[in-house]
Amino acid sequence: MFIPKQIPKKLIHQANTLPCKFSLLVWNIHKENQTKEFTENFSTLMQTYPSDILLLQEVKYPKNRPFFFHQYSFILGTNIETKQNIFGVLTATKSSFESTTTSLSHKKELGFTTHKSFLITQHKICNEKMLYFTNIHAVNFVSHKTFEQELQQIKNHLQTINAPLIIGGDFNNWNKKRLQILKNFQEELGLKKLVVDNTHHVKQIFSQTIDHIYYRGIKPLTAVAIDTKKVSDHNPIYALFELEQ
Repeated sequence: MFIPKQIPKKLIHQANTLPCKFSLLVWNIHKENQTKEFTENFSTLMQTYPSDILLLQEVKYPKNRPFFFHQYSFILGTNIETKQNIFGVLTATKSSFESTTTSLSHKKELGFTTHKSFLITQHKICNEKMLYFTNIHAVNFVSHKTFEQELQQIKNHLQTINAPLIIGGDFNNWNKKRLQILKNFQEELGLKKLVVDNTHHVKQIFSQTIDHIYYRGIKPLTAVAIDTKKVSDHNPIYALFELEQ
């Protein structure tokens, strides 16, 4: 496993904007996106829950084969690169990207394995306004102090943004101390936590749900966790938002 040298991206929808009412899917797909099972299940999922923007974690980008998400505009916030594949968090949509920021965690998991990554993207939404998304796969197998420092790094990138903001992903907050650190992060950025129906489908470790969506300056309309029958070890969260007037 190596520190990535590439950041794959494809921008083919730069003339499009997100609608005032838009849908979002957040999902750690456990590197399954190049499999037949994922292809079939994702197609069915999009028919029932069509999504304007995807925030995906643990995405596999093959260097020498077609990429599953090739029909989308996308940015991959990379954290691992091997001879055959690149891995990371993927933000994908069929609307424009106005700016992107991608970064690795300062520390490696267990001190010697791999970094994690996060990705901040800016998008045009109706009425020529801007909306920011942050796609996070939080670092795991580190001390509470390091976990807090890594969230602080992300907060430093976000605290100057004066616009509607949505943050989604796998936060690896699997104990009460990490949950409190995450709550502090949420409060310091003025975020609300999205209330999700069917929370029993959200990934849990030690009775703590670890996949979340946070927001500000935007109105949530509905949110549900979807049972995908173990395509991944996580289930997707689908949400519908509307820009506040």
